[in-house]
Amino acid sequence: MARRRHDVHPSNQLRARLKVYYNILFKLNSGMGADPNTNNMNTLPTDWCIEATEENFAELYPWWRANAGSGFKRFTIGFTLMSSHPDGSCYFASCMESCVKSYPNHQPITIEQFRQITKPMNTLPTKWYIQATEENREELNSWRLKNATEYLDYGLKVGNTLLSKHHRDKSCYYADDADAVRGRDEYKDYQEITLEQFRQITNSTPTPNSMKKSIQISRELLNEYFDAATMAQQEYLTKHFKLNGTTTDEAIRGLHDLACGPWKKKIKKNHPDCFPEDSKHFDFSKRGMVRGIVSDEVADSLGMRHDFIQIRNNSDNPETHHRSFYLSSEYDWKLVQDGHETRGTAWALIPTKKKS
Repeated sequence: MARRRHDVHPSNQLRARLKVYYNILFKLNSGMGADPNTNNMNTLPTDWCIEATEENFAELYPWWRANAGSGFKRFTIGFTLMSSHPDGSCYFASCMESCVKSYPNHQPITIEQFRQITKPMNTLPTKWYIQATEENREELNSWRLKNATEYLDYGLKVGNTLLSKHHRDKSCYYADDADAVRGRDEYKDYQEITLEQFRQITNSTPTPNSMKKSIQISRELLNEYFDAATMAQQEYLTKHFKLNGTTTDEAIRGLHDLACGPWKKKIKKNHPDCFPEDSKHFDFSKRGMVRGIVSDEVADSLGMRHDFIQIRNNSDNPETHHRSFYLSSEYDWKLVQDGHETRGTAWALIPTKKKS
């Protein structure tokens, strides 16, 4: 957990860079030093660039991921998105000012121009895919359970990809991440979508677990978290926490999950309202998408299916969803009381083979 003071959100540097950016944009739009074929404000440029900020990153990232080469894995706040780059990355790993100096034929654009260029007429795709994350999996899986008719025993896990339609079956999912889908010829005409687009296409509404409560933490506390964070934790903070300390209760819980032991306790103590009181029920959600909860080796030794017992995954019934067990219908099951004179009564579950 090395200290990296220079990595704390550079608000002053950002303001200075934005000032340079707006000066560039003003000159280009007013015709000073710009390509005469692209400086008309009513004409959208073909070669363009826009710096990623906290405010626009969520909107820029899906376009970058859909257009950059699959070998490029990192596009983040502070980088500059480009309509094209010689190496296929579609970004410049620095601010707008540096990008324009290196690629003067690329014209800076506003977020409104970006929307006009990349989302003509705001049309929504009919063939789409979206990767499941900790934040959206419940909502995506709820749609899949209502629309897929095959392989429902295989749950949609975090890191899997939801599909509008599978190319070969009716499962509506791909058991790998969006990068893998993007590299398949069968899905070359599919478009990666955001969660907001998913909701527009499917008329989905956020599930209770995905409803977020906005909260505010002090800038000093945010800097303290950032200084102690690993690189991956810093990326999480940059994505989910604004410069003024605005975030959500869900983001606090996510930071807690990423933290090491001592910091877990500290985060929970700093934000007690973000952690609801313990329920009498067990929470099986982290294993809810695993097909079988007994290892294949143990199931084989018992002579039973690998998925003979699973975590119940039924978001339509909160009483059983991720807090109960599901027994395979391949067997008959009987729950009996097994009395013992000295040790008392126990419950026994007896599986039997179904008659052919």
